[in-house]
Amino acid sequence: MHQPIEMMEIGGIAIFAAYNLVLFFQIGNRHYLYLGLLCLVILVRATLVDDGSMVFYHFFPSASLTLGRKIEFFCSYAGVPLTLLFIHKLYTIEAFKKWVNVFLVISGFFLLFVLVTPYRIFFHTLNTYNVIILLSYILAFAMLFRAVQRDLTGSMYVFSGTALCFLFVMAELLKTSGVISVDVGPNLVNTGFVIFLFFQTLALSEIFAKSFRENQELNKDLEKRVDEKTIELMRASKLRDTLIRIVSHDIRGPLGNLKSVISLTRDGDLTIEQTKEFLATIDTGVDHTIQMLDELMEWGRAASSNQKISQDKIIIKEVLDQIIAQAKPAIDRKTLSLSIEGDLGAKCVFDKNALKVVLRNLMSNAIKFTEKGGSISVNLMQKNGEAIVRYSDTGIGIPDEMKASLFEMKKDNKRPGTENEKSSGVGLFICKDLVTQNGGIIQVFDNPDKKGSVFEVTMRAE
Repeated sequence: MHQPIEMMEIGGIAIFAAYNLVLFFQIGNRHYLYLGLLCLVILVRATLVDDGSMVFYHFFPSASLTLGRKIEFFCSYAGVPLTLLFIHKLYTIEAFKKWVNVFLVISGFFLLFVLVTPYRIFFHTLNTYNVIILLSYILAFAMLFRAVQRDLTGSMYVFSGTALCFLFVMAELLKTSGVISVDVGPNLVNTGFVIFLFFQTLALSEIFAKSFRENQELNKDLEKRVDEKTIELMRASKLRDTLIRIVSHDIRGPLGNLKSVISLTRDGDLTIEQTKEFLATIDTGVDHTIQMLDELMEWGRAASSNQKISQDKIIIKEVLDQIIAQAKPAIDRKTLSLSIEGDLGAKCVFDKNALKVVLRNLMSNAIKFTEKGGSISVNLMQKNGEAIVRYSDTGIGIPDEMKASLFEMKKDNKRPGTENEKSSGVGLFICKDLVTQNGGIIQVFDNPDKKGSVFEVTMRAE
């Protein structure tokens, strides 16, 4: 009756030993190694005990009983350090490391003693080692109790399995020491260990389930990061292509003109008056190019994936005052009237350098496309958590066919000003990009009262 049950127990332990050793070689976590080795020593011991199946001698009929006893004691004593190493490596509780090392040294001494002495001598160490087994369970319970307190994955299952296994081991010790004489079954250590392994299976299931969930979350996070990086790469590619196109087309012009004037002057083909006229044209072109480079550099700074937008709460009029001071010569030259109206204390949340680029571009366009004697007004508003800057001019307006793609990078968006001022065609594209990055909106309307255009930028105010 007992032997079939014992063979089932041995088979279960053998399967679990192979399972954990395979996990160790595939994953590399050492607690799988220690649990696999623990299964192996319990398995070997189960084939050698007197009240068991004694299958060891069926496989090795020439083995002596003395050798069998030596292997049995060695396996029994090896269970202590392997159990402690398994629990310690499973939950890595450093506070108990020195105590685990103490038991490793003590167990190592007993194992060596079993190997080098005959049975009649090492047999007398059994009662002493039973005390060590009891003390090792105290240490194991202390480590597991700490793991349960920390709510480590599967710790309650390991604790429960260890507690039940302890009860069976205690019954076996009491039986072999003669304290109890009742037949409580064969090889109780095997039964207790099978129960222990069952609870380890539950713990592993919980650990694997948690790892699976974490891997799913990690995959989602990686997919999100890949999408973000893809967007950044596309943006960087767009930035590169745009810069190359602008530089190759708009910056070469003034440089080409300068090269021509230098060549003509060197060859003596230009009069002083002609040279001055050409230099004035080149000077205007260089100013235009410098301004465009400033805008492109600011856009490149904001568009770069390595540069983060730095948003601050800004008083809009303070930035406008700086821009108006820079634009005053152009305003005076075209005798334009300029007014700033509305809430002069209005604030927005925006990157300060980007805001300068946006407002400067809109001011430059208003001046460029307004005829002499015209007017420009800037209206500031702050309401419902938003700040609004509205540029209105009495200029030449925007053709209907341009409005749909006004904020895009297109050659058709380039047109000269009222006094033939040059246009790069990239200013409004840059404005739209910077406003969008800062969480705002830029729109264009026809001036409802008179000819001209209205540009409106809506930004966060808080």
